Amino acid sequence: MPPKRNSSSWTWVIVLLSLSLVGGIFITIRYSKWIKKELSDYKGPSPKWTESYKFEQVFENFPDGILGIDISEYQGKINFSKLQFQLQNRPVEFLVIRATMGSDAMDRRFKQNWKEASKLPLVKGAYHYYRPNENSTKQAENFIRTVKLQSGDLIPVLDIEKHSTIQSREKLREGIKNWLRIVENHYGVKPMIYTGDRFFWEVLHNQGFDEYPIWVANYNPIYEPETENWVIWQFSEKGSLDGIGEHIDLNILRGGRFQLHKLKMPPR
Repeated sequence: MPPKRNSSSWTWVIVLLSLSLVGGIFITIRYSKWIKKELSDYKGPSPKWTESYKFEQVFENFPDGILGIDISEYQGKINFSKLQFQLQNRPVEFLVIRATMGSDAMDRRFKQNWKEASKLPLVKGAYHYYRPNENSTKQAENFIRTVKLQSGDLIPVLDIEKHSTIQSREKLREGIKNWLRIVENHYGVKPMIYTGDRFFWEVLHNQGFDEYPIWVANYNPIYEPETENWVIWQFSEKGSLDGIGEHIDLNILRGGRFQLHKLKMPPR
């Protein structure tokens, strides 16, 4: 005779299979709706989210947006005499340059980039790359020692995007706040924070950073970052301009020239 089957066990198997099926259908429908939403306005020859299409969509969604780029030593030697200031009929109106990293490092091309950028018809700014395992006071002093901001330059920028491997998130937050406080005391303005969408929610959200302008990075095919109240969105890392041999980051500043003016260093 065939062995007897436990009816209750079979019941649980059927229940679990049903739940898995329902879950799979739900995810499929939700994903399909997301794809449909993302591509619904595409006018190109095939339904692909290209860099060009992303650029168009970003500025269609934020028509008062201002285009800017940021550079570091990774872009190599820039030919400033041939540098193009327009991309897809949009003028490049601000340029942010990496100045320092950690407690004692300086971007190898900062001095030259900063000097040349001072001659350009756009707003220039500088940022510090924060190393989460290094002393925050020394990092702030490194930036202050290196960067001399003038009226009309962008306010200082802190680039924080990595977790610490030697301290808790709470200690990391304390270090970030310490850097911001020291830099604010020196320059007389609140710095801007650059970070990623995910890092914002994991570390900065509702933790006392609401008073600082947020510059958020998210390169995914989305219409807007998830980060709340962002001012600048770095929406692509694959931009290109004549005069720069490597890819560059593309950014949109929303709020028009009024917002750009608010991000400038005041007269001293």
